[in-house]
Amino acid sequence: MNTKSLFVSVLLGMTVLAGCNQGHAPASDAATVQRNWLSIPALPIIEDAVFSLSPKFKGQRNPQVMTQVCGLARGELTQEQVNTFLDRQNVDAAKLPRQGHPLSLLVSGDKSAQTTACAAYLATAVLSTVDIGEFAQTVEAPATDKADKKAADKPALQLDSARLNASLPIKLAEARANADVFALIAAELQRRPGLTAREYREEARQLFSKLAPAYLERVKLQLPKDASYKLERMSAEHFTFSNSHGAVFDFGGEGLTLRQNNVVWYGQGKLLGMDYPLQVAYFPDTVNELLAPAGK
Repeated sequence: MNTKSLFVSVLLGMTVLAGCNQGHAPASDAATVQRNWLSIPALPIIEDAVFSLSPKFKGQRNPQVMTQVCGLARGELTQEQVNTFLDRQNVDAAKLPRQGHPLSLLVSGDKSAQTTACAAYLATAVLSTVDIGEFAQTVEAPATDKADKKAADKPALQLDSARLNASLPIKLAEARANADVFALIAAELQRRPGLTAREYREEARQLFSKLAPAYLERVKLQLPKDASYKLERMSAEHFTFSNSHGAVFDFGGEGLTLRQNNVVWYGQGKLLGMDYPLQVAYFPDTVNELLAPAGK
C-alpha cells in the first residue's frame, strides 16, 4: 500500500465514529462550521474513490481487457470484435455471465458501466506506477568474455522512440483530464459541508460515474497539438517528461505532479493550481461541547 492509499485508509477509519449519530448541518448553511469539523484536502479522497471504480482482474490491472472495454464504451469496437478477442483468449463469450464475473463488462451490454470502468481505468493509469515496458523493449547484450557473461544475463531495456512518442501525449491528456474533472468534483463536494470522509468518498464515486462520458471526451480535447516532448527521467521508480507548451509530468514516490508553466496543475493537494479543502465531520458531534468556550 503506498503512502497516499495509507493516508486515505486512516482518514476513512478515523471518521467512522464521526458518521455514527452524526447530525449534518444543512448544505445550504455553508457558513456554519462545527468544531468537530476539520479541513481536509479533497484530492486524496477523490483519487481513492476513482481507484475503487477501476476494474481489477485477479487483483491486477489488465490493459488488454480494458482496451476492449474502452473500445465498447467509445463505440470503437463491436460486440462481435470483442467476442473474437475472447475466443482468442480461449473464453466462450456465450458462457460468460452478464454480471459477477471479472470479464462481465465485455459481454454485459451495459454501456454506462463500461464507460465508468474505462474512465476510471484511464484516470488511474497516470496515478499508478509506470510500466516501462509500455514504450521500451527488453534486449540482451551478447557477452564478449566470461567476465561480463554474468552482466549479459541481465536483460536491458531499450527505448522504443515510436512507442514513447505515441504514449507521452496520451499520458499528458489523461493527467490534464484528471485535473479538470477532479476539480469539478472537488468544487461540488465543497458545496456539501459536514459529511464524513466515507460519505465524501461515496459522493465522489457517484459524481465520477456520472461524469465518466465527459471525462472520456475531455481526454480527447486535452491531447496537445503541435507539441514536442522531452524525456527527462525514466525508471520503475521515477518518470518525468516535459513538452514545448510548458507542461511537466512527474511521477515518483509521492504520486503524480503535473505542472503547467510552473504552476502545480495536479498533485500536492492542488487541482488547477488551487487548493480544494473539504469541511469533514472528523469527530462525533459530542466534541463540540468539549471544545466550546466556558459559559457557552
